[in-house]
Amino acid sequence: MKRCTLLLLLLLPLLTLAQPIVVRWAYGPFGTPGDAAFIVEGDRIYQACGPFGSKGPCMYVLEEDAVFHAADAFGRRGYGAFVLEVDKLYRCSGTLCNKGAGVLVIERNKVFRGEGPFCNKTEGAFVIEGNMIFLAEGPFGMKGDAILMMDAEVPQLALLAILAGL
Repeated sequence: MKRCTLLLLLLLPLLTLAQPIVVRWAYGPFGTPGDAAFIVEGDRIYQACGPFGSKGPCMYVLEEDAVFHAADAFGRRGYGAFVLEVDKLYRCSGTLCNKGAGVLVIERNKVFRGEGPFCNKTEGAFVIEGNMIFLAEGPFGMKGDAILMMDAEVPQLALLAILAGL
């Protein structure tokens, strides 16, 4: 009985680690799955390599409501990339992530391009339907072809950072 308890205590930290989420390219109006594009693991976004999603270099590091560029392939925090304020994603700069111009505006399941210091909504960029991301067109964000497919639910900040980079 003591051995089982000890084994459980040793394995418990491994069981609670964040499971990687693979984000794949998708093609056409129905979202035919393609190769892996990104891997979201905990508070890091990695570039995916190959069709099965081998973890490549770290691209972004997530912290609360800010996204930082990775300083190295292992995910050390570098300079600021984006900051999220309610339903708007802004570019940011420096090590303290000083807010700059708007990038994306979120309205329910639609994502629009943002512009200027107040992140004014412009044209449609993406439509999110379940685990699929579609391109959006025009001022009303009409759904176009699929571009990304997620294996599981991706945190909003990670998803917006990926979309802002496309």
